Amino acid sequence: MDSFVETHRAFVNTWECDENAHMNVQFYLKRFDEAARFHAAMTANGAFDGAPPRVRLVRYHGELHAAATTRIRSATVAAGPHAGCPVHLMESTETGALSATALDSDPLPVPGATVEEAEIEKALPRSLDLVAATAKTPDEMLRAGGLASHRCIVQPGECNARGEMLEQFHVARFSDGAPFVWELAGIGTGWLREKNYGRVALEMKITHHRPALAGDALVQYSVPSTPGGKTFRLRHEIVRFCDNAPIATGEVVAVVLDLTTRKTVALPQTSQG
Repeated sequence: MDSFVETHRAFVNTWECDENAHMNVQFYLKRFDEAARFHAAMTANGAFDGAPPRVRLVRYHGELHAAATTRIRSATVAAGPHAGCPVHLMESTETGALSATALDSDPLPVPGATVEEAEIEKALPRSLDLVAATAKTPDEMLRAGGLASHRCIVQPGECNARGEMLEQFHVARFSDGAPFVWELAGIGTGWLREKNYGRVALEMKITHHRPALAGDALVQYSVPSTPGGKTFRLRHEIVRFCDNAPIATGEVVAVVLDLTTRKTVALPQTSQG
């Protein structure tokens, strides 16, 4: 692991945690976005404009709770299908346990230190891939049984110095819209409360199509796929309200978590019929 460089350190604040009492997915993406910027600055001699990669794939390996301390180490994949891709490992500084990983699609102009794929097996795609998703239109999402799961105006405080919405806030919209999709699939909040269960992501992929700007009105359309076993898939399409121009596509593989045992459980039969 000597090829990795430290690119981020952070503390998990209570306000970054959700109803499951662990850090919400948007704050993982905030940290990975910042780590990627530091990594680029270290290895590409500043030849990086701060834009997110076309595709970022995140896998979640362990929960982070309030007061946890984390670090991210970054490197570039040396060879194989993902050669040139930056990879980021988020770890607990208390235990050393791997909390999450991110794999970015866009090679840096100067790759810097490299690692072999065998060293980053847990960061490699499993249920998703690193290929850019083709955006679906609102009509396509609705015809597939989806719904409008979120409507919002992009705020200046959600944007970078160029006035473009940060990746964190794309994922915040995925997170806020997800309960409506779970309900649509028959995995309702009432059932979760009764069982003391929660909904959590295992793997997430975001494809950026064009920036959303401060002041833009956005609509998110979401659809569930047919669940099976313990996993559940969701797809989100964020579009600009005025012309339905695609902004981002989110693909999520999720599970239901027993909040007492912190173990995954089978989905209810009603959601699988």
